[in-house]
Amino acid sequence: MRISISVERLRVWLLVGAGLLVMVITAFLGYAHYRAHRFLTELPGKLGIDVTRETNAFTYSQSLGGRTVYTIHAAKAVQHKDGKYTLHDVGIVVYGRTSDRADRIYGSEFEYDQKAGVARAMGEVHLDLEAPAPVDAQAKREYAAGAEPGGEHDARMIHVKTSGLVFMQKAGTAATDREIEFEFHGMTGHAMGADYNSGTGIVVLHSAVNVVGVQQGKPVSLTASRAELDRPNRRVVLSQAKYTVAGDTRAGVGESAQAQRAVVHLRENGSAERLEAMGAVMLADANGSRVVAPKGDLLLDAENTPQSAILAGGVRYMAEGPLRQAQGEAAEGRAVFDLAGKLKHLTLTGAVKLHERARASGAANDAWSKRDLTAGAVELAFSSDNAGKAQLQDAKATENARLTVVSSVGKTGSGETASGLEGDVLTAHLIPVNGVQRLAVVNGTGHTLLRRASADGAVNTSSGDALEVHFRAANTHARRTTDEISTAVQEGNVVITQRSAKKSKGLPQEQTATATRAVYNGATQQLLLTGNVQLTDAENMLWAEDVSIAQKTGNAEADGMVKASYKLPGNGSEPVHVTATHAVLKHDAGKAIFYGSDGKPARLWQGSSQVEAPVLQFEQKEKRLLAHSNRQGASMDVHTVLVNSGSGKAGAKKTQVVRISSGRLTYSDVTREAEFTDGVLVENADGRMRGQEAVVYLQPEQKIAQNGAARQNTSSGGPGITGQDGFMGGNLERVVTTGHIEITQPGRRATGEQVVYTASDGLFVMTGTTAALPKIVDEARGTITGTSLRFHAGDENVVVSNGVDSKQRVRTETRVKKER
Repeated sequence: MRISISVERLRVWLLVGAGLLVMVITAFLGYAHYRAHRFLTELPGKLGIDVTRETNAFTYSQSLGGRTVYTIHAAKAVQHKDGKYTLHDVGIVVYGRTSDRADRIYGSEFEYDQKAGVARAMGEVHLDLEAPAPVDAQAKREYAAGAEPGGEHDARMIHVKTSGLVFMQKAGTAATDREIEFEFHGMTGHAMGADYNSGTGIVVLHSAVNVVGVQQGKPVSLTASRAELDRPNRRVVLSQAKYTVAGDTRAGVGESAQAQRAVVHLRENGSAERLEAMGAVMLADANGSRVVAPKGDLLLDAENTPQSAILAGGVRYMAEGPLRQAQGEAAEGRAVFDLAGKLKHLTLTGAVKLHERARASGAANDAWSKRDLTAGAVELAFSSDNAGKAQLQDAKATENARLTVVSSVGKTGSGETASGLEGDVLTAHLIPVNGVQRLAVVNGTGHTLLRRASADGAVNTSSGDALEVHFRAANTHARRTTDEISTAVQEGNVVITQRSAKKSKGLPQEQTATATRAVYNGATQQLLLTGNVQLTDAENMLWAEDVSIAQKTGNAEADGMVKASYKLPGNGSEPVHVTATHAVLKHDAGKAIFYGSDGKPARLWQGSSQVEAPVLQFEQKEKRLLAHSNRQGASMDVHTVLVNSGSGKAGAKKTQVVRISSGRLTYSDVTREAEFTDGVLVENADGRMRGQEAVVYLQPEQKIAQNGAARQNTSSGGPGITGQDGFMGGNLERVVTTGHIEITQPGRRATGEQVVYTASDGLFVMTGTTAALPKIVDEARGTITGTSLRFHAGDENVVVSNGVDSKQRVRTETRVKKER
């Protein structure tokens, strides 16, 4: 998340520096006024002592320990009858303790009322503060008289000009209500009115404080409605202060910092140690970003370089640029700076919310990308780019962190994809792409969640213990400035919910999955689940070791100990179960293909009915099953078990298990027909039957009411409770077998070209062709042939028929048992 916020450069310290400049000027002004009054007070008594008169001019110097303390020069002094004095062309110079500095006050005329203790400047008053000291007595006298000092101009000199200066000795104050002008180190300033109290040591600039100049090649300005210097407590107070650094000529927008009240705490040497800002504190940068807070606190080193800062009371962030717009808020923000004063680390706490949208250009049809972040706390780490500008590099969000990124898709950016990331802790690393900080990787720990919504409305949500998401480093389309997921890995108790964009006919719209690990590939939109995978929808379940899902189509492949359970639409019986080694699931087509392995075929069952084959294809919408081999030329690889509940002798119930082997099986649960091809072997307790093809017809299950209410399935094929048929369930009605029939039963063998078996009475009707008549070879009765042979399993009787018009003769060969 990009946080340039003017906080990233935090120019507040510039405000401190300029504020100190104004306060230092006022301090010298007050101090010089105080000294000037003292000199003027003592002047009348000194005029008669050691005065040198030169054309009505005089000079007076006071020395202490061989060091000149001050020098007064006036072109003319006049004492009036009322006791007041008028001094003309006055210059007063006050020297530092080591004579390395000198302050000069000079003006055209001063009036002094000794009795009232009031000194008043009658015109302009000039002050040169921190001026270089003349080196000899003659130079001192000339300097006091107004001469400029020789040598290189001292850059520390502060020039001040004002008028109407009044000093009241009894109150210990000096004041003026006129405009004050000052200049220092290329900076010029103005203020209206000032006063100094010698008792409290406080200097006040009354209003309209304004300082302008050039710093580091850029125009700067400081304004304040009032400025106050409390020298005893080493404190500077500014009201309605605003510091501005102008932008370049193209943008015309600069950086600024302002507050209703700013308090600067000073060290003993006069440098700023701490800045407190209160009331509508605002920082703004050249990109249109602003940070607003009720309170700010800044710590500085001896070089006025920021060390740390705090914004409290509810921090708000705003950015309104043509390529980037953002809003944010937090209860508090804490910043740490490096040795050069550049932003290094920023911590936001208390219901943090950040929203940002950006685009590649300002074109009207250019698409926006969006980011939203909410968390209890956010830590941001910054680095400096080649231009020295701070840029976000790493971010850490804690306490129910949530990050959402929305990207435009399509050539026109008309569609949107959204990705939401959640976790107890989210950490992000960002990299610069085309001058914009883009997400590179996001890691999540503790109750993580990843939510992806596609442009067509499909939604995929996954939760787990750990999350790692990588984003695409760049976008090839000129109109796309997006954070698109490249890969995502989620681990530990992964739970996934997939909701399709629209419900396919006969198929569920929502699916869930559980796994140990999930890997998403953004380029292919493929999801790989591993470790105890389970897929579930409203009617079906699948288990496997590994499952790969194409999220665009919903198709999937499963590997390793595959197991599935399907509930057929409109079927109230128990689900159909399948086991396999590998499975291919085609979502929209409603097909599932299961594969076995060497020595372990795929297996499908419901109740007592089951099918085993190398390949099982289950078509859920058509309620159809296909079973076949995956080996070319293979035969009899499909094995089917059907359970028949028929009638035995004297009407007794008799349950029979029918086993059928074939090369291929096609079963339709709609017509309740199972077609066996490519060679068939049918086996039950009464014998076995071979042929080329067989069609098994299943009859609907009986509906029997018990106690006038309850219903149950009379077939042994499954515990259906609604009276509806199960998959391949219900009683066996008949079996039609064709192609080189061979039936083997205890004591006899029958052959023919077609046989129809009726399960209700256990009757076989075998037919053949003219060239190959059906035949029964009985160990006890010999061989019987005819156009049609009718017999029952377990019954020795055979009914032979040639038909009404048949000319075929019945042939019976009886085998006579020889006596010994």
